[in-house]
Amino acid sequence: MGVYVVTFDSPTQDYRRFHDWVMRFDAMRLTDSAWAVQTELGADELYNDLKPLLQGDEVGYVVALCKPWIGFGYEAMNDWLHRHL
Repeated sequence: MGVYVVTFDSPTQDYRRFHDWVMRFDAMRLTDSAWAVQTELGADELYNDLKPLLQGDEVGYVVALCKPWIGFGYEAMNDWLHRHL
């Protein structure tokens, strides 16, 4: 099972479609447009699942997330990363 950072950027900053999509996974929000996602899918499969949501000049990326990591933020996010990585 892999963990990925999935990003989605829309000039309109309307992230509802993306939020609905990402909630299908074991995921934790980094920002409105970036989430850590754990899934059995590979990066290419996860991107292919995300791709139909991208319209016009919207942007999406799937990037593998692994140790070591460092950051400052929500305690819940730090706990999630410690448990999943």
